[in-house]
Amino acid sequence: MVRTLAADAPAAVGGVRMAFPGPFDYERGICLLQGLDKYDALYGVDLRAQLARRLGDLAPTPGDIRFVNDVAAFALGELAFGGAAGSGRSLAVCIGTGCGSAFTLGRGLAPDGTPGVPPDGYIYSAPFLDGCIDDYISKRGLMVLCRQCLGQELEGAALAERCAVGDAAAAACFARFGLRLRDALEPFLTDYRPDCLCLGGQITRSFARFGKPLEELCAGRGVALHVTADTSLRALQGLCRI
Repeated sequence: MVRTLAADAPAAVGGVRMAFPGPFDYERGICLLQGLDKYDALYGVDLRAQLARRLGDLAPTPGDIRFVNDVAAFALGELAFGGAAGSGRSLAVCIGTGCGSAFTLGRGLAPDGTPGVPPDGYIYSAPFLDGCIDDYISKRGLMVLCRQCLGQELEGAALAERCAVGDAAAAACFARFGLRLRDALEPFLTDYRPDCLCLGGQITRSFARFGKPLEELCAGRGVALHVTADTSLRALQGLCRI
């Protein structure tokens, strides 16, 4: 793809930007993801070196091949072009395979050590119920909840389809997920006091079915709540800022 895009450009590629979920060594460009049913083949791979080798004479300098957390890219895209535009401090959360997060301060990501921001801006490992946030506010968390409530594991789209035909049990399942989402995010809204909360990820396409508890919490705290229509677009826009 890079060679195709560079066909009508100068001889060298100016830079490559890539967004990856953690764990990932973003400074060195080494993927550390394992056991998530995606990217397993890239575990331990030096992606910067591999990209440079494959691009050959088109390769930019190593410093211009950069990597960033995918939700950090989403947060920067929201800050520049989306719901967080003009925000002094915001929290971005993407709900998918896991619960990714990033905090912004001013015009960029909140530096490590910023009061109210967990290490690396990650909330997924914070204790929650009988485990951590990632166990409950995620695709697998919703599927486990469906198994408990409905006797079968359903992804968000399938659960929404059942709600659309009047399935009260499915609606109750989404409502319970919404309460969990509110309770999981409340400590970070309290500690960091963002003026904007941006949500993304596949599951948020059904936000209207489970979002009321979080909407009420944000309204009470004076936090603007924005659910993005295109998470991938915002992440790509954010990549342009690193």
